[in-house]
Amino acid sequence: MTDVPRLLIDEHILADSSVVRTHLQVDGDHVRIEVEGGTSGALSTTAVSHVIRRYARPLDDEVAALLDAAPRLALPGGAALALLHWRAAVDAAGRDWLVLLTPGDDPQAALSSGVAAALRFLVLRLQDERGK
Repeated sequence: MTDVPRLLIDEHILADSSVVRTHLQVDGDHVRIEVEGGTSGALSTTAVSHVIRRYARPLDDEVAALLDAAPRLALPGGAALALLHWRAAVDAAGRDWLVLLTPGDDPQAALSSGVAAALRFLVLRLQDERGK
């Protein structure tokens, strides 16, 4: 287990060939969504957990065993987010999975890129609503 202060959850390339990275960082009871070269903001840890649970499925035990080597971001209340790079038998290449680790619950995993997109949307939406 490797605790990190900042967790890279997504990288994608824009049409102009620039790379956009999305990081998560805990700030008290909030999680900062930091988008390099884009809009950044904070969401409550409850909101971030809700988004992950919306897209997540429980991990199989043999895959969950791989979490020991995954970088993780500690959340308030003993929960954590881990980033697992794993290739399913049906995939040509490995994918990044964001795993919510909550005490007393099975690990819940969702494709990291999908969670990142949803979190970026929520940050943009909040900023738009506050601007009105």
